This record gives sequence, C-alpha cells and structure tokens, in this order.
Amino acid sequence: MTDPLLETRNVTKHFPLSRSLTQYFGGEARLAIHAIDGVSVQVHRGETLGLIGESGSGKTTLGWLMARLHTATSGELLFEGRDVSRLHGRALRKWRQNLQVVFQDPVGSLDPRQRVWQIVSEPIQAQQRLSRGKLRALVAELLPSVGLPPDCLDQYPHEFSGGGRQRLSLARALSLQPKLVILDEPTSALDVAVQAQILNRLVTLQRESGYSYVLITHNVAAVRYVADRVAVLYLGKVAEVGPVRSVLEHPVHPYTKALLAAVPVADAGRRRTRYQIKGEIPTLIRPPPGCRFAARCPFVIERCRVEEPLLLPVTAANDHVVACHRSAEVGDIPPESLLATVPPPAASA
Repeated sequence: MTDPLLETRNVTKHFPLSRSLTQYFGGEARLAIHAIDGVSVQVHRGETLGLIGESGSGKTTLGWLMARLHTATSGELLFEGRDVSRLHGRALRKWRQNLQVVFQDPVGSLDPRQRVWQIVSEPIQAQQRLSRGKLRALVAELLPSVGLPPDCLDQYPHEFSGGGRQRLSLARALSLQPKLVILDEPTSALDVAVQAQILNRLVTLQRESGYSYVLITHNVAAVRYVADRVAVLYLGKVAEVGPVRSVLEHPVHPYTKALLAAVPVADAGRRRTRYQIKGEIPTLIRPPPGCRFAARCPFVIERCRVEEPLLLPVTAANDHVVACHRSAEVGDIPPESLLATVPPPAASA
C-alpha cells in the first residue's frame, strides 16, 4: 500500500480543567479531561476512513485534531509525510488548502447574514484575492457538483432545507479542491431519503475527483456504504481498525460487537440473543489503568484491569487490528446484529 495521505502517531489531547481557589492555594495538581490518548490511525489517498463509537468516544476531537482545529497535547500529525502539528500563521493557512471540514450542524456553521456565493467562496478569499465577479463564477460552476442550482447565488441559508444547507457546507469545503475532507456527522439531522442523496453525492465526488474522506458518524449503515476502512473508538482509545467489511461482519473487540448489536434489524421474524453491556462508564478525568472497556466488558479478566492492550493484527494480511487481550477467544462470538435467524417461539395455547 502507498504511503498514507494523513497519519496520526500516538496523538493525545487533554483539556485542562479550572481549579477552585481551595485547590489552587492548596497546591493540588490541575486535572484534565483525557479526550484522546495515544491514537494512531492512517488515511490513504482516495479512501474513506470511518470513525465510529458512542457519544464521548473522541471521534469529533480526533477529527478536529486532524484538521488542526485543536492543537494536540502530544504526538505527531503527518500530512504527506510532513509533520504539520506545529504549523502556525501563514504556513498553517496555506496548508489548510489541503484539508477542509464539513461540520455537523450546518445551521450553526453557516453565517445567516451571508449569501450563497459569499459562504462558498469564503475559503477561496482566505487564500487569494479575486474579484467579486470571478468568485461568483467559480461558485456557480461548483454548485451543480453538490446538487444545487447555479442560480441560487444570492439566496440565504434559511431559504434552504436541511439537506440544502448541508450541500452548501459541502460546497464550501470543496471550493479549494482539498485532498482530504473531514465529514463530522454529515447526515445526522437529515431524513433517510436526504441522507442517501448526500452519501451518493459523496461517493460520486470521490470517484470523479479522488477526494479522501474521514467520516465521523454514529450511522453504521453509512459507514458500510461509504467507507473503505473503519476505526472504532472508545473513551479516547482505538479499539479496532480494519477494512469496513472485515470489522463490521467479523468484529473481534467486545465493544465493537456491542456497538453492532445495538443496530436495529428490520426483520420481525429474527430473534436475537441479548448482548449485555453492564457497569459504569469510567471517567475521562482519571482514566483507569488497563483496558478502558474492562469495567463494562462481559469477557473481562484481571489482566484487562491492569495491563493496557496493544493493537495487534488478527488477520494474515495485518490490515485488521484489535486492542484486546482475549481477541483469540472472543473473536468468533457473533454480535447480536449478526446472529443467524432463529424461528420465533411458538405461540402459547
């Protein structure tokens, strides 16, 4: 495989908490939220990497670290082999031509006072000085590629539906023809039909222009349809990474199994064994030693509570890795959503 377009190496992000006066004058150490702890992932040219996990798992924080919207506490961020984690000023602005973000909330990320041509051309204006006529022409040329008519240049965001506003966000991100686009829950607030349209548009644009994507989402179906590889995050750590089909159809980590077990199945005749996850979610202020999923894992052993598992390959091709001490034992246990169909119980007399 070719060298990655973007790579995070042992990236960490801690958010310091404020201290009370008592804590300050008492000399107590300043605590921090460990949002991301030692995450290493890769995004290759022309591929889509899906990031999935529960709310609070660190998906968005990792995406923002990739885009340099957050500065990492430690670790390296490599883009085309170059460490860009310490770029500032003009160098950082110039680098941003390579990577853009589509935010989760198009209502909050679009200026309601700006017209379409101003919104979409804003990244261009940040990089170079062009006349108003030239900017309008560039935007009019770009809009059809995201499914918007070129005659809506003077409309405002409130005149569009939720899907239309998300297309505006996508057009703005693509205005600089970046090499990588971070998509933060791009379909979360849309109905199913519009979600399908947005996802189809993303696939088409990638096929035609070779974009790379990082898709941050709760929607496992979207990941299955769009992504090439998927990384599963839990409390700031990577639990499992691999080709999307391998991870979703043959998950190894107990957390991945639980995540897939929660996916609804549209089959009234299917009876599934409950895959139970119990226990309290650990705090990210004082993360426990060992595996962070140990407190909720049904397969936990004492080693899990004291020794942090490393990401190790589970396939001969080494493209599917998992951080679990018991991966060899629990890997063949199917998650709830993938169990074979079982006839429903007979009706009582």
